[in-house]
Amino acid sequence: MSKIAMRGFRPTDRGIKQVLGKLEAEVMQLLWQQSQQTVLEVEDRLRRKREIAHTTVLTTLDRMHRKGYLTREKQGKAFVYSPRYNREDFEREMAQEVLGALLGGIGEPVLSTFVELIGEDDGKLDRLEALIKERREGRKR
Repeated sequence: MSKIAMRGFRPTDRGIKQVLGKLEAEVMQLLWQQSQQTVLEVEDRLRRKREIAHTTVLTTLDRMHRKGYLTREKQGKAFVYSPRYNREDFEREMAQEVLGALLGGIGEPVLSTFVELIGEDDGKLDRLEALIKERREGRKR
């Protein structure tokens, strides 16, 4: 899987809005719910929640395609857009990109803070411990 290009990190937002703009996140949500949509179909679905210009939708879909978030296929005179990644793979790539950047710069403080935060929830701490065990056992094989 290729790397997802991220433009910024907004820790106060939640989910994919932490790395995508609000409109891009909305488009991804729509396309995960129903892929293979034309610009007009995406525009129609967006207009159910907000006013938006056709050129804004067109530009956003094209930009997301160039960034590698979407695939597109010419069908007749229109492009049909789909997510390049399913939600789980996209979120995993996002997490790897953000955590990789943090660990590359200030590794030890990031790790210890992560464990402190996870340690406040026994369920998450148990899950982390299980993931570490799985990873170590996988390497031994």
